[in-house]
Amino acid sequence: MPVMRRIWRPLIESIVPYQAGPSLESLEREHGALVRLSSNENPLGPSPRVVAAVTREAARVHLYPDGGSTAVREALARDLGVDPSQIIVGNGADELLQLIGLAVFDPGDEIVVPEPSFEPYTTVAQIAGARVVPSPLIDYHIDLEDVRRLITERTKAVMLCSPHNPATTIVKRRPLQALLEALAADPPLVVLDEAYVEFVDDPDWVAGVSLLQRFPRLLVLRTFSKIAGLAGLRVGYGVGSPETIDRLNRVRAPYNVNRLAQVAAVAAVEDREYREKTRRVVLEERTFLTTELAKRGYFFPPSQANFLLVKVVDAGKTRDALEKAGILVRDGGMVGFPGHLRISIGLRETNERLLAVLDA
Repeated sequence: MPVMRRIWRPLIESIVPYQAGPSLESLEREHGALVRLSSNENPLGPSPRVVAAVTREAARVHLYPDGGSTAVREALARDLGVDPSQIIVGNGADELLQLIGLAVFDPGDEIVVPEPSFEPYTTVAQIAGARVVPSPLIDYHIDLEDVRRLITERTKAVMLCSPHNPATTIVKRRPLQALLEALAADPPLVVLDEAYVEFVDDPDWVAGVSLLQRFPRLLVLRTFSKIAGLAGLRVGYGVGSPETIDRLNRVRAPYNVNRLAQVAAVAAVEDREYREKTRRVVLEERTFLTTELAKRGYFFPPSQANFLLVKVVDAGKTRDALEKAGILVRDGGMVGFPGHLRISIGLRETNERLLAVLDA
């Protein structure tokens, strides 16, 4: 009997696909109008300048985009005070994680990952054949002392996120600097995911970009999905040393960021007023919602993101009640926190509706 040809890599059988849930459109066909507080989206939507830029560019979608996202990198470089050679733009920060896997991870490498955290960190390592070394959170915080203990000569990368998704907490200035200094002259790649950076107001936080000159093996990831409201266009970027960015570009697909996304990103960078408006609204509503939930006896770690991780008595029952009321939230069990709900910060009317359902 002939041996069956093996097509799929065996490790693929162990990969769990990312569960994004049903589309908003399909849910609305079934339930009517809904407000989605399950995906940490911008409650204001994109800037009018972004909408205008996309509208102007729409007639040119038959042309390939700039393969190097030059205008986006130059706009970001001016905004961040770095050189354009230190920036890579991706089809969302998710693509940048995949590029790290392609450029950095070899079979047998060890990758230190906080647990739980954003699922693609682990998936990218598994696909590359690397071994994930989990570091459990302590009281919703990344334990940097444990991370340091887990780093060995086989450690190729450390994955950190600040603010943490889904725990909402940050890596504070002194512990982060102490970790980077302890890794000495030959550190692994330290990936610092700052997707929610614009919503931080804790003075003990430090921007990863400000540390790049001292720690060239630090790579900072950010996104336009949250503060700029471009989640549907998929634009993320990485900031690191020119060497790091060069290596990532070597495995990046040509034309990886589409034409509409590039012009939208440039418009978003240049519209600082709108970004400040979004930040102000989110911080005001975060304060309102946390105050009201605390009054009702709910527990949650202090959030530095645009969402909360709220401990509830019956997550499934509460989620279903909110969905029936037209509000979608994320079951914490899907992101490593059973008994919790991950709730995005909405506008005041939505937040008041959410509170009313919880009261009922």
